[in-house]
Amino acid sequence: MRHLATTLALAALTFGQPAPAQEADQPIRVITSFQIDSMDPESEGFWFQEFGVAELLMEFQRDGSVAPWLAESLEQVDDLTWVITLNKGVTFQNGRQLDADAVKRLMDFRLANKASLQGVVPPETTFDVTGPLEITVKTPVPLPEFPNVLAHESYFLIYDLDAVEAANGDWEALEHAGIYTGPYEVTDLTDAALTATRNENYWRGTPAMPGVTVTFVTDLNARVLAIQNGEGDIALYPQISAKPVYDATPNVNLALGDLSTGGYAAFMNTEEGPLADVAVRRALMKSIDYAEVSDAVFRGATAEAEGLYSTAFPWAVANYEHDPEEAARLLDEAGWTLDGDIRTKDGAPLTVKLVIYPQQPDLVPLSNALQAYLRALGVGTEILSVDDVNEAITSGSIDWDMALLGNGSATVGAVQGFLARYLASDGNRNYAGYSNARMDDLIAALAVEVDKTARNEILREIQGILVEDDPYVFNVTMLRPRALVSDAWSTYEPGVAWRHIGWQTAPDAVR
Repeated sequence: MRHLATTLALAALTFGQPAPAQEADQPIRVITSFQIDSMDPESEGFWFQEFGVAELLMEFQRDGSVAPWLAESLEQVDDLTWVITLNKGVTFQNGRQLDADAVKRLMDFRLANKASLQGVVPPETTFDVTGPLEITVKTPVPLPEFPNVLAHESYFLIYDLDAVEAANGDWEALEHAGIYTGPYEVTDLTDAALTATRNENYWRGTPAMPGVTVTFVTDLNARVLAIQNGEGDIALYPQISAKPVYDATPNVNLALGDLSTGGYAAFMNTEEGPLADVAVRRALMKSIDYAEVSDAVFRGATAEAEGLYSTAFPWAVANYEHDPEEAARLLDEAGWTLDGDIRTKDGAPLTVKLVIYPQQPDLVPLSNALQAYLRALGVGTEILSVDDVNEAITSGSIDWDMALLGNGSATVGAVQGFLARYLASDGNRNYAGYSNARMDDLIAALAVEVDKTARNEILREIQGILVEDDPYVFNVTMLRPRALVSDAWSTYEPGVAWRHIGWQTAPDAVR
């Protein structure tokens, strides 16, 4: 942390120059740490929604609600029937009309081929064309979160399936194929950058800017310098804890959005290692001062984690507590006793292997803070940074006890996807083989429960299990959407649900 601060401060002295004003004929220049690997819409398509290229049927709003987007309306006829009506006059960028036939084919295809979607929408669900712009959806069981599913970038992202099938796996051929409906159309994708130009026939009106370039830069300092030097407008994934340095750096501003639906979460290995012991997991959670993490580590740019969900949700339970004395008692009771400054059991020291990844630079100071809390408890920590955290902790290639990930427990306001994928015994992202029979029953019940009061009761019990009975995943701090921006973009407000660029996104000078 001190090293980074010094580096950035020196950079400010060395490279501080007046920033050029944003011109109306200049594309939006975004710099991000994650690379888009190909134009394959099934594996990489979700990125394109984030940069103004692709769109969804429904849109998650800043107030937590979900509103129509490509859909003109979404009507719930009964517990098992929904009717989607599309907006008139919407075309793909290649000129083909977005009609009910195109959407039905795509929804059938995605549901049949996307395992993560099948965990949220039953495979028996049917999509029938009941009008030129109308699709009737029938589900075998109630789907109370269906509107949120339609607003999630990983589920029913809308693209031209006919054009994609015609490409027959030649993803480069899609660079000029106009397969999406958004305000900006891809013209080039390389290992270094994505280039998209204005869709002159965009259905909502004329996009504010002539195009978007998204440059892939893993190095955090390089992203900061690009903003400072006027070589970029918006840099994603800044290190929030470096806010004082950003504040002192010319032409660099930390833009923060409203409280997010997720945070930096810790997943604990419940299958093997010291955290297989429930008492150790409970002690670890109680050792953390969540208020101090948000106030001191992140300088108030994040919010205190009080539970699994943002306190904005009616089902949220504030059941996290910082209680180092109780943490020590739990470890004593579990046989991990202090031997000098280190706890041991049967002669073995208690050490936690903590995994982070470089694409989220805030995980460095966060892991250092956790290391300090655990050290005070007599627990040692080894911090390991890996390039692909999901692959590392699921492949068995490394030994790990706890992994820190940016995650959303209620992405686009929906809870079922996270619970089914990460916590259910058969979840495809159940990193550590977590298995709790009561949890499985609750997740299954929640999936079809339509009564809001009953749903909230189920969610409260789930949150209780994850703290008191069988901890597995918990938030360490709650996030806000954030970005570094130049002075010309100082009023930029980071989008919700990863929508960094919209059709009206522009700096003040161009509005």
